[in-house]
Order: sequence, then structure tokens, then C-alpha cells
Amino acid sequence: MPDARAAEILDRLRDGGGRITHARKLVVEVLVGGASHHVTAPEVVEAVRAVDPDFHESTVYRTLDRLAELGVVTRIEVAGGTAVFHLPEQAHHHLVCEGCGAIIGADPELLAAVAARLRAEHGFVLRAEAVTLPGRCAACVGLSGAAPADHDHPH
Repeated sequence: MPDARAAEILDRLRDGGGRITHARKLVVEVLVGGASHHVTAPEVVEAVRAVDPDFHESTVYRTLDRLAELGVVTRIEVAGGTAVFHLPEQAHHHLVCEGCGAIIGADPELLAAVAARLRAEHGFVLRAEAVTLPGRCAACVGLSGAAPADHDHPH
């Protein structure tokens, strides 16, 4: 696996006490090489099984959970209880629509004023490298003129 990003992720797994197995390499390859920045575990299972049909589904879930524990991927809970995993290129926040499940990337400076105020008023240092904020997108609240059931945006 020549990709530097994949090698970095595997190093993080190893440094975190994990073995680097063929199965874990396949999961990391899917995350790094995927067209989408937001994937569900079943999507990773499908992509890995395209390469190795005998691959165990539970390995994907365990690997994704471990990567989330290590801070390599961000686990985002969307409407309906689905978990979406995100391998960020750089730190940023996620706005998650509770109506349609849309995930919108937000600038990392979004919470800078909140962090500054918390520090000034309470001496509290906010650790907010990647925060998921629930709410409703413009389409779901009707700001764009589209009804919640008839709008479409990439997920």
C-alpha cells in the first residue's frame, strides 16, 4: 500500500497497540481511496467484499470503532441512528441535519468565538478539533423553498 496517508493511519493503529492485518489494510484502503468523504460501515463492507468476498463484516465495525477511538476518523450520528465515518483531510466541524441526514462541512473557525469566550469567562479550554452540531438544513426548514420530502443533496 504505497499511499502515505494509508501508511500514516496504519502506523497510528500499530502505535495504538493494534496488529496490522490484511483485513485492517483493506478497510484503510477503502477509507483513503474512496470517492466519498463520508461512508457508512455497510458501504465499507461492500467495498471490501468487492476485493475479498470472504471478509467478515464484524472486522469492519471493529476497525472503524478503533480508528474513531484513536481520532483517525470521526464518527457522525445521523438521523435514524446511522453512523457515518469521516476521514478528514483537515480539522473541520460537521453540521448534521436531523430532518434529512445531510452532512455539511463547516469551517474549523466556526467555534473560535465560543472557545475564546469560554476561556475568558470560565478558564475552560475547549477541545473542539471536530464537533458535530445537530440541527436542520436550509431545505428542511423551508428557507430554500423546497419541502423536506422533495429536496436532494449529497450525503
